[in-house]
This record gives sequence, C-alpha cells and structure tokens, in this order.
Amino acid sequence: MPALVQIDCQRRHELGERSSIGRGGNNDIELDDPMISRNHAEVVRQADGSYQVRDLGSRRGTFVGARKVAEAALRDGDELLIGPTRLRFELTRGATSESDELRNLRAVVDLSRVIGVEHDLERLLERVLETCFQLLNADRGMILVYGPHSKTPSATVARTRNGAAIGDGLSTSVLSQIMATREPLLRNEIDADLALRRSESLMAQGVRSLVAVPLMYEAAEPEWLGVIHLSSQAGDHVFQQRDLDLLSAVAGQAALAIKNAMLVRQVQAVQHDEWLRLERVVDNLPVGVVVLDDHRRCLLVNGWVTQRAQAIGAISLGSIIERVAGVTCDRLGGGGIREQATAGSPESTFILHAHTSNDGGETVIVINDVTEERAQQAKAVHQDRLALIGQLAGGIAHDFNNLLFIILNYAGMLEESVSAPEARDDAQMIAQAATSATELVRQLLAFSRREALKPKVIDVGNVVANMQKMLERTVGPQIELVFEGAAVTHHVLMDPSQLEQIVMNLVVNARDALTGRGRGRVTVRVGATEDQTILEVVDTGSGMAPDVVARVFEPYFTTKAIGKGTGLGLATVHGIVQHVGGSISIESELGCGTTFRIALPKTDLAPEPEPVPAPGASASGRVLLVDDDDQLRRLTERMLRVAGYQVVSASCGLDALAEARRGHFDILLTDLVMPGMSGRDLARDVMREHPEMRVVFMSGYSAAPSSDQFISKPFDRHLLLAKIGGLRVPPSGPPQQPS
Repeated sequence: MPALVQIDCQRRHELGERSSIGRGGNNDIELDDPMISRNHAEVVRQADGSYQVRDLGSRRGTFVGARKVAEAALRDGDELLIGPTRLRFELTRGATSESDELRNLRAVVDLSRVIGVEHDLERLLERVLETCFQLLNADRGMILVYGPHSKTPSATVARTRNGAAIGDGLSTSVLSQIMATREPLLRNEIDADLALRRSESLMAQGVRSLVAVPLMYEAAEPEWLGVIHLSSQAGDHVFQQRDLDLLSAVAGQAALAIKNAMLVRQVQAVQHDEWLRLERVVDNLPVGVVVLDDHRRCLLVNGWVTQRAQAIGAISLGSIIERVAGVTCDRLGGGGIREQATAGSPESTFILHAHTSNDGGETVIVINDVTEERAQQAKAVHQDRLALIGQLAGGIAHDFNNLLFIILNYAGMLEESVSAPEARDDAQMIAQAATSATELVRQLLAFSRREALKPKVIDVGNVVANMQKMLERTVGPQIELVFEGAAVTHHVLMDPSQLEQIVMNLVVNARDALTGRGRGRVTVRVGATEDQTILEVVDTGSGMAPDVVARVFEPYFTTKAIGKGTGLGLATVHGIVQHVGGSISIESELGCGTTFRIALPKTDLAPEPEPVPAPGASASGRVLLVDDDDQLRRLTERMLRVAGYQVVSASCGLDALAEARRGHFDILLTDLVMPGMSGRDLARDVMREHPEMRVVFMSGYSAAPSSDQFISKPFDRHLLLAKIGGLRVPPSGPPQQPS
C-alpha cells in the first residue's frame, strides 16, 4: 500500500485516493507543528495509478527534494518537506514487490545503455551515480575508481542528491572494510557500530545510515576497480537488505562499463600519437582541414584554418567547436555534407565539405575559399533583386500617372472656369503640384527602366538656370546658393531630366554636408573646354576622408544616419555620366569642403526646334478612345468632345474592336497596357481591317519608337490636341508598332 513515512520517527501514513496533509484535525495526515498550515498539501492518486502532490496555498510551501513545487509527480523514494517535517514516499512495504522488480530492471537497462554509448570515465561515473540516486533514498553519494595495481584514486565523483559537491572524502573505516573483505557493507545504525562511530568524517557529515559495495571486474582474476558509497542523514534504517542487493547489481554492471572506459582511455592515448603524425601531413595542404570528434571537440586543425581565424572562427586543438565559418556543427554531421558559408570582414565565401565516419566518431571538414568565384554570382543576384524592386516601382508609377492625369487636367479645367484671382491661383497651385509629382514619377520609371530615355540637344547652362528657384528652395535660407555660368558653352546630347537629376543630387549632397555648420555656400558652375561642357558643384562643408572618397560612388554606400540616405544618389549620378560618355571626379579635404567636377562631351547636332501644330490641323473627325481606367477615359473623352471631336469610348480591346467594325473612325487613341487585349494587339487588328485609320498610343509605362504615335501620361489638353491634330496619314501600311 503506498504511504508517506515520517523520516524522524518512521511513522507510516497509508495513502488513499486523496489524502490531505495539514495541522487541522480534519486532515488525513495530521502533523502538529505551528510551521505547517491547517490545510497544507494533498496527495492524489492519478488515473494511471501514479501519485501527485499538490500544495494547497500553504505559507511556507511544499518541497520535493530541494524543489519548491505547486504540484509534482511522486516517485518511489522521493522526499517531501512539509514545514519542518520530512516524509518519504513509498510505493511498497516489506518483501520484494512488482515495483522493486521494475526498479531492478530499470537499473540494468540504464547501465546497459551507459556501457554501449559512454566511454568517457568522468561522465560515466556521473551517470552511474545519478542512477543510484534514482533507485535508493540516499542523500549523498560517492564513486571512487582506482588505477591498475594502485591504491590512489584515478577518478572520483562525489555529490549530494541535489548536485552539490562533497568536499569530505570517503571514510577510511568504510574503505578499509570494503578493501579487506571485498564484500558489500550495510549499516543502518552508525551509532551502534563501534568502528564507524569513531569515523570523524561520518560524524562530521551527520551520517545515520550507509551502504557501500565494491566495484569488481569479473575476469579470470577478479580485479578491484573501486567502490560505490551512499549515505543518508535522514535517520536510521533508511537502507534495507533489498537496497544492498540492488546496489550490488548496479555495481556489477557499472564495473564492466568502468573497465571499458579505462580501456578506451588507453586506446585514446595510442590514437593521440596517430593524430600527431596526421597533423604533420595535412598542415601544409592548400585547403583547410578540421577534424571533430562526436562531442565536437577539435582533434585536428591545420595552419590554413588558423591563419583565417577572423573569417572561419577561432579553432584550436581540444576546444569544443560550435560553428565553422558560421555553419553550425549540427548541419555538418552526416555523410557527404556540402555547405556554402560567407563570413569575416571583408567577407569571404567558403565551401565546406564534411563527412562523418560510419561509427560517428569523427567528422572531417574540408574548407575551400571560393570568394573570387562567388563574387560575380553575388553581383548577378543583386542585379536581379534590383530588377524586381524596379518592376514594383514601375507598377506604382503607372497607376500614379493615371491619378496625376486626372488631377492635372481637372485643375486646368477649373482654372479656365473660374474668374476669381484667388481661385485661379489655387487651381494653378494644384496643377503645379501635379506637374512636380509627374517628374517624381518619371524618376521612378527611369529607375525601373520602364521610362525610355529621351536624349535631346540641350544647353547645360539653360537647364541649370531654369532650376535656380527650385534649388534655392531645396537648400534653404541658411545656405548661400551661387550660380556661375560661362558666356559660351557647348551643347550636349542627353535627357534633360537626367541632367536635372545630376544637379539635384549633387546640390542636396552639398546641402547635407553643410547641415549643422551654420551658414555656408554652394556654388553651381557651368563652363566649357574645347570639346566638353564642365559642370561643377562646390560646397564649403565638412569634406570627406580619402577612404570615403574612394567608395563614394558605390551603390548603397552612405555616411548618413539610418533613414537619412539610401546610398543611391551618387551611384545614380555616376551611372548617368558614364552612360552619356562623360567623366566625374572629386576633390575633397576634411574641413575644407568638396568639389564634384563633371565633364560632358559636346555634340555637333543642332537643337530641335520647338514643336508647333501641323498647318491645317483641325479638331474634327471621329475618335475611338480605349482605356481600362474609367475616370481617365471619361476625362479624355470630355477634352476631345470640347475640342470638337466625335468620340466613342471603350473600356477594353474587345469592345473597341467591336466598335471599329460597326462604324468608321479617323483616329484610334488607345492605352498600351490593358487587361486582356493590349493596345498593341488592338491596333494591329484594327489596322488590318482599316489601314487608313491613324493610331495614337498612350501609356504611363514606356515610350513608343515613333513619337508621332505616342503620348506619355500624364498629359494636358493642349498636348493631347496638338498630338492628334498634328497626325498625318502614312503613305502606306500600318503605323509602326511599339516593341
């Protein structure tokens, strides 16, 4: 019958399905002590037959061993502390029961597992002692192992049940009896044993009961290996004869495991000599070699690895290795493992090949440095990532262009329809803001490579002069902005928006260099040499160190705080200048400011004349308008009708194709990108049946090869009417299709 036994008086309390413990008379187990709560704890039998102790909100708590618990499962031999009263949980009483047999079996199984997998002597002894604590109600335990033909211990483990180390050694009296008789020793009343009562160590430790058994390796000649000693301070008669028999069985299994571990230690000494020879062979190989044992302890490492410790990690003989070049050793275990790792500063790329022996004893890791080989691959991956970001930016810009088209044109209509000056000024401000937003969208599209460049013959001085007001607002009143232009400059061939982007990025950089330094000056200077136009942006700011100057055009390199810069501004400037065949240089000194100097090649081409409407163009004819955006389509239709055109609109290519077959149209005005049938496919099908029809494509994405057939969103009413009114019917064949 399961019971709780008071250790001080050996009083036994049988347990039922639910047994309450406390100071009150209504408890099943009444303990009369003021430190115990009236309803302190209870022991409850579970459905599977096990028992569990639960604290009932006591003031001082309930302890199982040294652990304070709210509730905990009980095992045979567990010690409970209720206030100052110590109780031991016992599943059985008296003769050997089924639980004793299970306990014996568990001890044999545990130690069999130890014999099979554990050959480190210190860890083996710790595991044997832990098994003893699981099976016997001991407070303290000690295992001593002696070397062959020696009376001096070569390995010792000694601790309490709770893990605290024991400083005092084994009693000489106990040890001498065990060594003399080679027989197990059980003493339940130390005070009644004259020899043990004289032991100062036993008396100092307060030992009341003890059990000790020799460790004998059974061979042709039995070999003395050591002793297992368990003791209890709880009281007399803690250990019974069955406990002695159980410990003797444990000692028999432990002796075999200990002997094996000692033999393994001898073999390891021989292996150490072999590893020394192997080290000499692999030390000068042109690759890294690391050998780990099954506990990740480094058995071998060559000079190639130690020379690269900054990137691979510090690896030395005998150390426990968690990672190799940033790769965890868990991932390197097994056969035929191949891992790529990037580590160190500057970064190096390594290929790790790992193979574990069949017995799992060693893992060999071979490391190759493939930094140069992977550099180009990493660059290609980076370019793909930028392309995806650009695709996203292009999609956002396209949708935003449609919104800007509506805002810009309704603002224009509003301006024409009101007479009050204040209202007209408000409408103009709306249109101006929409125009500025259009330029921002165009930069997004240029970044995403969806906005085709529009190189023109331009005068750099005129472009910079037109930016003066915008640049003054950008730098603010605390910074003096100076423009210096040569009397004569060359024309250059490039997209005007790209030149504006160059100037804006350089001026913003100059402004940031002056921030926090009080008043400063930024000079934008335009000059010319024999065959180049020179653009300089000079600031009196903080300047840059040589190492910063060397990296200033690298993508994503920035000296600004997080969130203050992307590191793409100067990289973009560098890319644009290279694209047009120019050059860019920097002069900078800490504390003395910075000068960016750009040289753009001149062109002998003449500037294009300003476009004028074609003579005789009239706002008449039938227009087939196609766009999937309802608001944009209605607004475009309104502009065309007000101008005098007859308009039939369609929201998709299939509807437009049906309209073209039902009636005659002079002009097809269609969006390029639409769900289902694209504008390109629609124009091809319509022109096959109506080759005389003129076509104008519109889009917020990209320009068509022929500017006569394309208008970029957002556009205003004047640009739209000029584009349609200036069309001419081609001599033959359909108009050129955008590719």
